Amino acid sequence: MRRWTSTLAVVLVLAPAATAAAQTPAPTTTPVPAATTPGAASVPVPESTPVPLLDLRMLRFKISAGDLPSAESILETHRAEKGDDAETLLCLAWLARGAALLGDWPAATHWSKEARAVATARLGTPPVFEGNSEAQYTLGTAIEVDAQALAAAGRKAEAIRVLDESARSLEKAPYNLRARIQKRRNQLVLVGSAAPEFRVEESTGAPFVSLEALRGRPVVMFFWWESCGDCRAEAPAVKRIVERYAGRVAFVAPTRVYGEDRAAGKAEIEKTWKETYGMPAAVAVPISDEAMRRYGVSATPTFAFVDRKGIVRQYLPYRMTEERLAAAIDELLK
Repeated sequence: MRRWTSTLAVVLVLAPAATAAAQTPAPTTTPVPAATTPGAASVPVPESTPVPLLDLRMLRFKISAGDLPSAESILETHRAEKGDDAETLLCLAWLARGAALLGDWPAATHWSKEARAVATARLGTPPVFEGNSEAQYTLGTAIEVDAQALAAAGRKAEAIRVLDESARSLEKAPYNLRARIQKRRNQLVLVGSAAPEFRVEESTGAPFVSLEALRGRPVVMFFWWESCGDCRAEAPAVKRIVERYAGRVAFVAPTRVYGEDRAAGKAEIEKTWKETYGMPAAVAVPISDEAMRRYGVSATPTFAFVDRKGIVRQYLPYRMTEERLAAAIDELLK
C-alpha cells in the first residue's frame, strides 16, 4: 500500500449523472445539442429515433430560457401530430426535469407522473428494456423527479422510500437505470454518511486495498468511463489537481468494464488512463461494477469527496472546473 504523508485522504470519484453535463454509456446514439440550463445533461438519442428531433431541441431551449409554458405547448403540438412516439417520451422526460430545475414542483410532479405512465406503457409488462432506450431514460427521469419533488416538500423519508421501492422493482433492469436511482438516493443521504466500501474485481495504477485502509488520512474518489467525452475533456484539469495535491491527498479513480470482453475492456481502461490522463502510477484505478453502482454512477464524470474519518462531505455527479475541484479539496484539508 502506498504511504501518504498527509493526515487527510481525499477520494476523487469520476462517474455519470443524469442531472449534470455528463455522459453515459449507451447504444450507438445521435446526440441532441444540450440545453444551457445549469445542470442539464446531454441526452443520448438512439439512432432509431427520428433526427434531428427539432421539437425536443426547441423544448429544451425554452426550458433553458425559463419558459416552461412554451415548452409544454411544444409537447402538446408534437403529441397531437405524432402521438406518443420516441420524441414524445424524451420531451416528457425533459418537461419533468425542466420543471424541477425551475423549481415548479407542481408541474414537475405532473410531468413526472405522465412520463412514468407513458414509459411504463411502452416498456410493457413485464418490461422489455432492449430496444426501448427512450422509455428506459424517461422512466429513470420520472423516478428521479418524483423523489426530488418529495424531498423539496420536506418529505425526505418518503422520497427515499420511493427510490428504494423503485430499485427493488427494477432489480433486473439495465445497469444505467439502476445506477440513476442509486445516484438520486445518494444525493439525498450519502453526504454525512460513511463512504460505502466496494468489492474490487481488478485494478490498475497505484495499489488499492480499501477505503478503510485510507482512513485517518486525506482521501479523494473519482468515477469515470474511458469513452466519456466529458471525462477526456477534463483530463488536463484532473492531472493538474493530482499534481497540485500530491502527498496531501490520496486519489482513487474507480471505473468499470462496459463491454462483454473483460480483457479487452481492461486493456482499454489502462490505455486511456495512461495516454489521456497521463497518470499511470500516481492514482489507484479500481475496476469495480459494485463501486460504480453503489456510488450511483449513471453518468460520468462524478466526484465524491471523503474526509479523514471516512465520511462523504460532497457528492457531485457532474463535470467540474479545476477551481471548483480545488475548492472542494481545500475544504477537506482545513
